Amino acid sequence: LSFVGTIGLIYMLYLLIIRPVTSLEAGMHRMEAGDFAVRLPVESRDEFGTLAAGFNSMAENLQESYGTLERRVEEKTRTLADKNEELGTLYEVTTVLGQPAGLETLCADFLRKLMSRLDAQGGAVRLIESETGKIHMFVHEGISAPFAESERCLKADDCLCGEGARQPQSGVHILVRGAYRTAPLRCREEGFATVGVFPIRLRDQNLGLFNLYFRDAREFSAQARYMLETLGRHLAIAVENQRLVAREKEMAISEERNLLAQELHDSIAQSLAFLNIQSQLLQDSLDHERLESAREELARIREGIQESYDDVRELLVHFRTRMAETDIEAAISSALLRFETQAGV
Repeated sequence: LSFVGTIGLIYMLYLLIIRPVTSLEAGMHRMEAGDFAVRLPVESRDEFGTLAAGFNSMAENLQESYGTLERRVEEKTRTLADKNEELGTLYEVTTVLGQPAGLETLCADFLRKLMSRLDAQGGAVRLIESETGKIHMFVHEGISAPFAESERCLKADDCLCGEGARQPQSGVHILVRGAYRTAPLRCREEGFATVGVFPIRLRDQNLGLFNLYFRDAREFSAQARYMLETLGRHLAIAVENQRLVAREKEMAISEERNLLAQELHDSIAQSLAFLNIQSQLLQDSLDHERLESAREELARIREGIQESYDDVRELLVHFRTRMAETDIEAAISSALLRFETQAGV
């Protein structure tokens, strides 16, 4: 009886203490190994039952937190990848716009780089003529010649691009959905399923727009649209800078023409006026048979012709009149001496 009682006591200790502790220890090892799905059986209402229930609650919370953490890490990783892609696009395209090239080359390089980054099958850059408001296709890529010719010049509010030229925000039109499927759109007839219209905007004014064409239905997030609108502003700055450079060149050419006109007035025109007077005097001397005077006047005419010839050569070679001396007083004295010789004063 004593032996049987001892065995029974040991079995009771096993059921009440050893087995719950062993189960709890096994559960802790599994959780330590990353198995957050482990749960302990709640077999009693004593302290060990309460401990098992608490363990299960902790494991459930950890499992939920771990799963949420994984999702958050995955979302953050995807967001960072998108950000890096956008930054790469911004860097590459703005680098292209910073190159010293003509406006057509800049726009073409801008378009090709953007199409490559976004996997677009076609694209165009259109500029607005300030006087008439017409929208001219400046450069294009990946579209057929008939389509480019039909879109070469658009009026405001004409088609999707004409409407988008007046808008401060971008527009992305999926041509295989809704009313677009039956609308008479040239870009849809070209075989494109999506067209993006992004403004080239500077100081609250649209200088033009650029298009991106896709042959599949393409969605753009708000962040992607903002990036493309930012690139449109960078392109607008490049366009405006090129226009300013062109105006400076025109002003320089105008100043050169004015300078040439002034030089002609101050040299050749006065010499021709002198020759005109001398030819009249020569005619008068010949009419009255004053041969000696006629010879003197003919000599002056030859001298004036040679001087005009020298002035023309200087204008053609150096674009300035000849001045042998650098001192203004000597130059004026030389001009006065020449006048005294010609006029006989």
